[in-house]
Amino acid sequence: MALLRVAASLPILLLKLTPRANELTPRDALLTPKGSSRNYAFFERLCEDLVTASCPACYIAEQHGDGRRDFYFATEDVVGFQRIARATVEASAFPLAVERHSLGAVAALILPAEAIGDLNLEIAASARIRPTRFEFWGAETSPAKLRAELEKRGYRFLGVEAFARELHMVKDVPIDGEGFGSVLKEIVPLARSLQCSYRGTETVEGHEQFLLTNPLPERYTAPRASIFRRMFGRGGS
Repeated sequence: MALLRVAASLPILLLKLTPRANELTPRDALLTPKGSSRNYAFFERLCEDLVTASCPACYIAEQHGDGRRDFYFATEDVVGFQRIARATVEASAFPLAVERHSLGAVAALILPAEAIGDLNLEIAASARIRPTRFEFWGAETSPAKLRAELEKRGYRFLGVEAFARELHMVKDVPIDGEGFGSVLKEIVPLARSLQCSYRGTETVEGHEQFLLTNPLPERYTAPRASIFRRMFGRGGS
């Protein structure tokens, strides 16, 4: 998060590599193992070249899809970074496109939803609602009970991994700070009440904070009504 807070004020460069035709699978045009290996060889060489040149840049994330593996870097020196990247890519024989963005513009694609709120990033209105996958762990019949409760709340069932005892659900939810926080305050205590734990895939600290043996962090608990509100409804004047 410390790195991302710095990156929030810097240009984000998206490196889009075009693979060779024989580096894509015939059926679905995904990268083959050979294609992935050449992508990562370029990535490792680029990182080495950036260090050698003392270029103030740092790798942020990668995105895999559409027959490519794209890399995101934050940098203080856009011109210097592009010069090094193009020299590196020539040695790897990759066609390369470089796009400049802000972290807020690409956050919905590359960051956990909780991080977007914690960084207070401004994201486009069109990106504030996105299909989001939620994974839960529970023993015996607990996942089935949780599935039923989540479906009542508009979540869609994706599947169950029987061996890992994981339940997978999805729903279009807000990913801004306040909106996603409200989602977690609903589903995390619900899962715990049914002896399940959220896997934390869209959070900053991950799954360990949700283990049933640990106290639930306060940020994921719904605010308790005051004693007067509980006794008198909306409270007295």
